[in-house]
Amino acid sequence: MKVLLLGGTEFFAPFVADELLARGHTPAVLGESDHDFGEGVQRFTQDPRDPSAAAAVAKSWKAEAVIDMLHDTPEQARLTIDACRGGVERSLHLSSAAVYGPNPACPIDETTDTIRPDQASPPAAARIQADEAVLAAIADGLPATILRMPHLYGPRDPLSAEWFFAKRALDGRTRIAVPDAGLHICHRGFVQNMAWGVVRALTAPRAAGRVYNLGEEKLYTLAQLARGVARALDHQWDIYSVPGDLWTTPYDTTVFYDLRKARAQLRYRDRMIPRDGLELTIGWLCQQPRGDDWRWPGIDHPFDYAREDALIDERGRRLDA
Repeated sequence: MKVLLLGGTEFFAPFVADELLARGHTPAVLGESDHDFGEGVQRFTQDPRDPSAAAAVAKSWKAEAVIDMLHDTPEQARLTIDACRGGVERSLHLSSAAVYGPNPACPIDETTDTIRPDQASPPAAARIQADEAVLAAIADGLPATILRMPHLYGPRDPLSAEWFFAKRALDGRTRIAVPDAGLHICHRGFVQNMAWGVVRALTAPRAAGRVYNLGEEKLYTLAQLARGVARALDHQWDIYSVPGDLWTTPYDTTVFYDLRKARAQLRYRDRMIPRDGLELTIGWLCQQPRGDDWRWPGIDHPFDYAREDALIDERGRRLDA
């Protein structure tokens, strides 16, 4: 099957393209990145958000399926829908857990209501409206699938949340603070696992017209993740719980999916255990360090070790290993 990927060229698209190739499909990528996708992947360097580009490329290349890796505004969703009119057998639209709101009741399954756009942050509201546009097209007969993705991690990740922990270990920190005993569970997905899930969602016959949540089967708490990063770097540290209203880290929000539908209908399984995925991610970060200027939403000074030590000394409680 000839599959056109829209966007995602810097991070996720290369993994999806590799998985498509491994499964005997012919991928092409529409995007402006200079990333070398290697032999077997055709490149179209137009802007995938150009109103005419996606439809023109899909028609001229005779795409049989489209994967929208942008899908973050209703306008983008409609561009993809228009590109799929006539000739395209399947489309897959990659959404996210943001549509369920900032504090959803977990585990989240596909019957969980999305929040109202007027109650969501602007990015989440736009993604909710993008989902609604696709659902309306499905009701009108479009053979589309919506896949709600977790936070992705892995080599080439432009956000690199794991750097918050890895840099501390590389700097020789012997203590690390986590909010609220590190009990938060934020569903994550290693890119190779998620690429396999994407291809399954695109090609499974019964997936057309459906919505799926996707994420790794193995879930880790925030404290377990901190231990995993240290282990990947052959490092040891003590982990301290501090009040969540005084300290913020990546992955300190509890959001996780019920994966039974993806397991049953897509036959999804973790192909690489998350521990190995984390080690590959940390290995890449060691080769491509993010530096002192790395930032994460809501964290103004992520490597203020003096403040972290003071908070541990005043309010910290050491967690058992």
